[in-house]
Amino acid sequence: MSDGKRSPWRAMALVSIISSYVVGGAVGGVFTGLWLGNQFGAKPFFLISCLLLGLFTGFYGVYKSVKPFLGDGKEQ
Repeated sequence: MSDGKRSPWRAMALVSIISSYVVGGAVGGVFTGLWLGNQFGAKPFFLISCLLLGLFTGFYGVYKSVKPFLGDGKEQ
């Protein structure tokens, strides 16, 4: 029998979490940047800065989600 740590369903859930963080951050950053650019008349600046901020937030979420699966290298 398979133990709970090597389940393919768990791996698929982790992949979907990772992709949703990255895609959600990028799409949210683009839409926010476009909206702010239209409001203040500085499209390229807000688009690029919000996209980078969204990607940073997405990758931070990925890091926080994957961290428990990596372990810290210490044996108990």
